[in-house]
Amino acid sequence: MDLPDTIGRYEVEDLLGQGGMGRVLLARDPVLGRRVAIKIMRDDLGIPPEVKDAVVARMRQEARAAAAVSHPNLVTLHDMGEEEPVGLYLVLEYVEGPTLRQALEEASPDNKTPSLRLRLGASGEDVPEAGALAPGEVVRIAREVAGALDRAHAAGVIHRDVKPDNILLSPTGAKITDFGIARVPDSTLTLQSTVMGTPAYSAPESLSAGDFSKRSDQFSLACTLYEALTGRRAFPGDEPLAVATKVATEDPAPIRSVGGTLDRASQVLLRGMAKDPARRYGTAAELAEALADALAPVVVAHRAEPPAAITTPQSAVHVLTAGRRRRSGLTTLAAFVFGGLTAIGAWFLVQAPGHRERAAPELARAEVPSPSTASAIVDAAPVVATAPKPSASVRPPRPRVAPPPELVQLAKGDAGTPNGTDEEDSGPY
Repeated sequence: MDLPDTIGRYEVEDLLGQGGMGRVLLARDPVLGRRVAIKIMRDDLGIPPEVKDAVVARMRQEARAAAAVSHPNLVTLHDMGEEEPVGLYLVLEYVEGPTLRQALEEASPDNKTPSLRLRLGASGEDVPEAGALAPGEVVRIAREVAGALDRAHAAGVIHRDVKPDNILLSPTGAKITDFGIARVPDSTLTLQSTVMGTPAYSAPESLSAGDFSKRSDQFSLACTLYEALTGRRAFPGDEPLAVATKVATEDPAPIRSVGGTLDRASQVLLRGMAKDPARRYGTAAELAEALADALAPVVVAHRAEPPAAITTPQSAVHVLTAGRRRRSGLTTLAAFVFGGLTAIGAWFLVQAPGHRERAAPELARAEVPSPSTASAIVDAAPVVATAPKPSASVRPPRPRVAPPPELVQLAKGDAGTPNGTDEEDSGPY
């Protein structure tokens, strides 16, 4: 298949994918210097003119729907144009990431909460380990997609084809794409004898009467979240008519887990897929928040697992703690020296002739130390109280020795800078 070198001003680089009617190309915008996705109609179908006109009408409808709504979780429409031989083309935001469908196909047991063992139905049939996302990831996708849908609904836009294939998982969050069959205000687009949407994700009223609303989009979202959480379709099957019959007459198998962890989650999703639209939630966001509350115990338990040890570089530890070590080291040294000198001085004082009786009063009148050395003196007090008193006949009296002034100054926490701080530690740390 040959790709055009350019479409409009855009330089085509590669084929991103294709569906039944269209192709999506990766291209570069040389003016803005960014990558974009260009959607065009396939040229190898040999379809009748009326069908081709219907496809073009759907593409124009998609452009109107995308232009009507702006939201971080909706794929943005950048441009639209028409030129031969490609015909009509849409220039969309390029989202780097897989679809939810691809993520489910590539999911492994490592993606699931280890302690969560899902079971479906009363028979307790084991669900395959592959093909399901972790509950926390499902909650995040639910909130993001629901917010985008509610914004579209507020603008009068109904998507009508919410499914894993139309949800892109980008590094910044989930994004809804493909508004090709969306209903927009004042639309006159109708496709006779065509099932709008995908049967496995379509609401019963949509399949039977073509009734689409914000609650039919909610039904599709609930089906999508069910599959993301369990790894199975809510309404499995390969034949469209059989699947549509299941949607109309059967309920999905309830989700069960050991200890009933997911009973509430099952109730939430089954309500979102209720046959009667009136029984569903008022908005998609209500569905997402109810699911988040139901899965909260599982998500919290998963997050509570001990994280891997975090190693801080030695240089960072040194920078953050060196100043504190210097300050605490000086304070400890000063307290030790002052406490020792105080004890020695007190011992000499009580040994001097005529001073034993007034030793206690003199100690009581001793200068009150600074707060930085108070704890050291308290620790030194027992040394004074319990110091032995040698006999005067054994140790002759000696004159009282005062501690050097510089040590007394150091012990008071005034080592040349205000408040006893180290000048090297005056930075932001």
